[in-house]
Amino acid sequence: IGNSAFYGCYKLVEVYNKSTLSISKGNSSNGYVGYYAKNVYKTEGGSKLSTTEDGYILYTDGSSTSLVGYIGSETELTIPDGITETNRYAFYYCDDLTSITIPDGVTSIGNEAFRGCSGLTSVMIPDSVTSIGEAAFESCYRLTSITIPDGVTSIGSDAFEYCSGLTSITIPSGVRSIGEFAFHYCSGLTSVTFAEGSKLTSIGREAFEDCSGLTSVTIPDSVTTIGNKAFNGCTGLTSVTIPSSVTTIGNEPFNGCTGLTSVTYQGTKAQWVLIESYFIWAYYDSYISIIHCTDGDIEL
Repeated sequence: IGNSAFYGCYKLVEVYNKSTLSISKGNSSNGYVGYYAKNVYKTEGGSKLSTTEDGYILYTDGSSTSLVGYIGSETELTIPDGITETNRYAFYYCDDLTSITIPDGVTSIGNEAFRGCSGLTSVMIPDSVTSIGEAAFESCYRLTSITIPDGVTSIGSDAFEYCSGLTSITIPSGVRSIGEFAFHYCSGLTSVTFAEGSKLTSIGREAFEDCSGLTSVTIPDSVTTIGNKAFNGCTGLTSVTIPSSVTTIGNEPFNGCTGLTSVTYQGTKAQWVLIESYFIWAYYDSYISIIHCTDGDIEL
């Protein structure tokens, strides 16, 4: 099988290999034919796929049932009970989808599961979900609100990138990491709230870049790392509070934030100058002229 013959066939979750080729799931050899697969089998009857009367394509392996696709015609969906995972690419670019309710028992939303669902305005995520995968809701332009369950511990890279209709988001206390580009270009976002008792330790590179509607951010005191360009281009930002727990600030985290002239730091001047990348940070963020520390100000 020629190089990359099946590259990009994101929904190719099962391969029946009747040939002599060595094909394994997750492997890019043999034209990527098994790269996206959850199952590769060589004998008849080895399939783990089924399709319901409602058009849901399911992959069942023991006690785990993954929703891998939908071929029905409905635009407002309530996923059937018994699903434990929304597989990556399950609703990839389903433009007609307007709303979806995910049942309790689903623990993860896979990478790019709803990417490009430009008609999606409403999503109900159950409390059982613990992870939201990379680009899970990327380019869901019409999505205006979403509630992230308290049990979620990670928000993947690009998870809500280009969701320009989102106006507010609350990050639950259990989330420990926000991936790079997670909320990139959510231009309608005016409010980001970190729940009390937050365990968040890192804000990824460009996580909130170009969120031009964002006016203020108070970073929780559990955070130790703010990535490169984390809030780059947030032109509406006028107030930022950085906790003393932060030990690393990447390059240009507030570059282009034309309304941000000062930053409040909840530590001393001596602590501030010890933050890794401090000098590069100060050089690039030319609009910021003062750091307000607990024992006085630092002029940049």
